[in-house]
Amino acid sequence: MNLPSYSDPPFACPQDVVLDLPVPPSVNKTRRIDGAGKALTAKWRTLAHGILMAAGFRRRGTPIRRFQLWITVSEDHTEQDLDNPLKNLIDYLRLIEVVENDARKNMREIHVVWGAAPEGCRVTVRPCA
Repeated sequence: MNLPSYSDPPFACPQDVVLDLPVPPSVNKTRRIDGAGKALTAKWRTLAHGILMAAGFRRRGTPIRRFQLWITVSEDHTEQDLDNPLKNLIDYLRLIEVVENDARKNMREIHVVWGAAPEGCRVTVRPCA
């Protein structure tokens, strides 16, 4: 007799996506009109891409539609306020297609704390219903 696998739907819970990234630049610096912010964001994205490639990250499947974010930022890696890197981080999650959108129907919660993050910022994307 073939029993269903508990690792298949409807029993399986979607897996969290955990990414260790450098601390994103402050939104206060990247949203300026002078254009320097674009270069700063591009430099950070290149660094983040390199870290993900070195870690063997490969996004599979469709982006996560509804989710919670659990973000840990290392005080040892940045001098900025805790809320300043969030917008650039969330935009990056959309860019690399981990999440579908950051609209309120999609992003349901954000938890942000100071703590241990080996590259400076650890983000856990937790799918939710």
